[in-house]
Amino acid sequence: TERLTHRPDRVTISVTPTIAAKLLIPRLAHLYTALPQVELQTIATDALSDFDRDHVDIAIRLTPRAIPATLETELLFHQELIAVASPHLTLPQPPPLSAAQLAALPLLHDAHDRWPAFLNSSTRLPGTVFNQTALAIDAALGGQGVALTSNAFVSDDLTTGRLISVSDHRITLPASYYLLRKRASTRHHAVEAVWDWCLQQFRQ
Repeated sequence: TERLTHRPDRVTISVTPTIAAKLLIPRLAHLYTALPQVELQTIATDALSDFDRDHVDIAIRLTPRAIPATLETELLFHQELIAVASPHLTLPQPPPLSAAQLAALPLLHDAHDRWPAFLNSSTRLPGTVFNQTALAIDAALGGQGVALTSNAFVSDDLTTGRLISVSDHRITLPASYYLLRKRASTRHHAVEAVWDWCLQQFRQ
């Protein structure tokens, strides 16, 4: 059945929901212009993918660990966290803000809850909590508070002015985002093309 239903131009990529929302989806028009023959199937999940069981060709994952030798990997970008807000959010003064000034603003939390580390606080800080970073970024775009996120996820928003950096403080986390696939002696052309496109678009 697999042989009969196999489509050589279909490529399945597994990414986290934030990668999907903030990096992949905004660039899909570019992908289909560059690779019109490719049919991309996207799986957005935080769960680790099994390349064989889930029929995944390529994955983008955050990992601090040694990666198995059975996988081919390329570093895309490190996690450099920055504090961002809408330019329409009322601030106590023009940026950059101090840690105390930031802590007094409405903070937007994601599931990682890295505000205490960023502000060097020993207690959990109040604010709205989202289970995904992409939702915290969207809330910041809506002027609802300050989000803490990887610079890579908001680079387009910073360039267009939809978001501004409100602090000079940045922290780099040990875990980084990698492009991964199973090692193989031969590959379908479509998989190779999407792999190269991801490197071109997402590597920093």
